[in-house]
Amino acid sequence: MASIEWQTALGYAEDSAYSARKPILFYYFDPQCIGCQQMDAATYSSDTVIRFVEKHLIPLRVDIEKKSSYERYSAIWTPTLIILDYKGHEAHRSIGFLNPDQFIAAMHLGIAKTHFSVGEYDTAKVHFEKIFNHFPKENVVPEAIFFSGVSRYKHKNDPAELKKAYEKLLHQFPDSSWTNKASPFRLL
Repeated sequence: MASIEWQTALGYAEDSAYSARKPILFYYFDPQCIGCQQMDAATYSSDTVIRFVEKHLIPLRVDIEKKSSYERYSAIWTPTLIILDYKGHEAHRSIGFLNPDQFIAAMHLGIAKTHFSVGEYDTAKVHFEKIFNHFPKENVVPEAIFFSGVSRYKHKNDPAELKKAYEKLLHQFPDSSWTNKASPFRLL
């Protein structure tokens, strides 16, 4: 049976991420944590998740008890999943149990935000679109709409892209905090 091949040292994961041009999935876990146990049993054992992680991420698993060596990431609860860019900078964070679909959607968002942060807008767009096309009901969609609009704006230098993102959020997710965050874009 296949499984995720977790790295256990941040320095090695950073070297691998830089060489492979893949973000790091930094997974804080606690062996006593029921959410972590469920992540192992239901999510990380999924063949779809295993293939996804292998293709898109450098997986790093760190016991929360060894947190002192990783304090800069301030994990206060488990499970905590942090997407780091190739240089170890945080791009996205999820806290709590995620089923396989929620996990993949959240990882696409983190990957998209990583590519956005380094100016790789076309690659970011691919991951945003995967969320919209394959995971339209997941709770990361409003945040993905927001950052997709910001990414398109940065790429094209066209404020109309921000307004489009706001209008999409207003139509699909009127009560989302991401709609509120985008509300100034209506003035563009």
